[in-house]
Amino acid sequence: MHNALRHNLSTDGRAPEWPKVVISNLQIPADQMTLTRSLTLKASDCIRFDAVLWHDAKRSERFSNLSLCAPELPKQSNNFVLTWKSFSISGKTSGQVRSDGPIPPYSKLPDDPAMERWLMNQFGLYYVGSLLTLVGYDPNFTGDDRRFWIRNIKG
Repeated sequence: MHNALRHNLSTDGRAPEWPKVVISNLQIPADQMTLTRSLTLKASDCIRFDAVLWHDAKRSERFSNLSLCAPELPKQSNNFVLTWKSFSISGKTSGQVRSDGPIPPYSKLPDDPAMERWLMNQFGLYYVGSLLTLVGYDPNFTGDDRRFWIRNIKG
């Protein structure tokens, strides 16, 4: 899945439809859900998740029990996530129905208080931004909004 979105770059200024990456069953460490700890990441700080990589409307690969740990996070600013998450997905969507695809839901992130808390206390910005970067999302190409979403938080 590393750099999956870079395998089909835009050639005409419009976002390509494929591939797509869907994160599901996201497991967030409990101590990242509160503001009581410092923002210093420990090597043992890991999120766990499943993923689906859609090559096209009929072909997908499923990955189970993946993890992303603090030492693997790219050294970068992830403030672009604040803008990225604020816009709904354009074009045909499944509306409020969140699935593993291939049609994306209306919003990129689940409407879940836990997701909002995780983002607001900065840990979510680090990890969501890093996931986007690692799968090849280009924050400077704002038209590419249909190819990555998080289906749900497990818990």
